[in-house]
Amino acid sequence: MVKYRILTFDGGGIRGALTAALLTRLHDEFPGLLHGVELFAGTSTGAIIALGLAYGVTPSALTDLYLNEGGTIFAHKHWGLCRPKYGAEGLRKALERVFPSDLCLQDLKARVLIPAFRLNDVRTGTWRPAFFHNFPGSSTRQEKVLDVALASSAAPVYFPSHKGYIDGGVVAGNPSTAAIAEAIHEERGGQHLNDLRLLSLGTGVNPEKITAATSRWGLLAWMFHRPPVLPLLEILLNGVGEVDDYMSAQLLKERYFRLNPRLPEPVALDDAGKIPGLIERGRQEDLGPVLKWLEGVWLS
Repeated sequence: MVKYRILTFDGGGIRGALTAALLTRLHDEFPGLLHGVELFAGTSTGAIIALGLAYGVTPSALTDLYLNEGGTIFAHKHWGLCRPKYGAEGLRKALERVFPSDLCLQDLKARVLIPAFRLNDVRTGTWRPAFFHNFPGSSTRQEKVLDVALASSAAPVYFPSHKGYIDGGVVAGNPSTAAIAEAIHEERGGQHLNDLRLLSLGTGVNPEKITAATSRWGLLAWMFHRPPVLPLLEILLNGVGEVDDYMSAQLLKERYFRLNPRLPEPVALDDAGKIPGLIERGRQEDLGPVLKWLEGVWLS
């Protein structure tokens, strides 16, 4: 049996630092972990990780990217009422330190799948989900990696849209199910479901909740009531990832593993001051169950 290994990464802003820290530890335990990955899939901050790995960036270098550039990415804050809370310049500069400006998806060393959302698809005359990938015959193979990362990371309110695209989190904050679909697509991955092995890394179970009475809420309350900050947007971007977790687990059974530690307190996607704590949380997580799965299912 030929195994087709998939590694997926959720969206979640600066909480991607937790993901990178977890992956660094897994890579230290199994140095060959990434060599057998056929498909990297990532959304928003997870898109940066997935694209980086497919380009050959090490997990430890990605962890350093969050630690060193988080404050730059989320700098020069505006109120966010009449324009995005942050400009894209900080994020672009951080990405340019990782990816050459002329690097295209077709130049990467592995297959990638990156969700985004297109606000106006001229072919269909409507908005629609978009999936950037570099499988043979893909119409997006020549897209620049920088553009794909910026498109998938363009969280509404926080960042400006990029070339008509917004954050992939409104489509698939957890891209695991989309990755399965792409892997078994007859004209793309062409794999059998039973041959897939999928490790899904989250950005932490963020203990967000709404305790206020909501039956009389209108637009303003759903948009601006605290906590959490921007509740409706938080629900759309980060509140439905468990759906993909459930579907992926049902499809793959024991061939699927989800690593997503619970966070001790809510962490906003732009709270760069929490990055060191997130990395430390990743360093403290008990990896026993996932290491056992990797050895018994992924690597065997």
